[in-house]
Amino acid sequence: MGSVHDTMQTFVAREIRSYFRNTEGWECRPVPSPSTRDMTCILSRDVRGRKESIALAVSYDEEPSTLSLDTVAATMNKKILRGKVLFVPKSADVSAVPGEIRIIPMSSFGFVDGNLVWLNKKKNAKHYPRPEQPAKSGAAIPAPAPHAA
Repeated sequence: MGSVHDTMQTFVAREIRSYFRNTEGWECRPVPSPSTRDMTCILSRDVRGRKESIALAVSYDEEPSTLSLDTVAATMNKKILRGKVLFVPKSADVSAVPGEIRIIPMSSFGFVDGNLVWLNKKKNAKHYPRPEQPAKSGAAIPAPAPHAA
């Protein structure tokens, strides 16, 4: 039987694959993390003969630390490092995270009343406000004329 931590990593791995698809050439290679709670990996792909990589860390903390992410990035070649990504639960406090790190909120986990919960269970369902999307402006297409028989 697996642990709760293994189950959480399974859901997060699915979310990582939805952002960084295998069909786009992304490969996820797990690397050791200085923190036993955090999951870390290196995403890499070949683009027109050159390799690009992204350091990725998953934090389940309400106030995530970038220690694991910085450790992974420090072990990588600076020429191929294209960015740093941090997966965090919804409504985590990311105010202390530097601006150069891309924050991706998890859709499976979030904080409700200070507790980390699995959001896919109906009893834990909480509606988070969606970021406002600008309205698409475009010319309206007129309705076609009725067909005369």
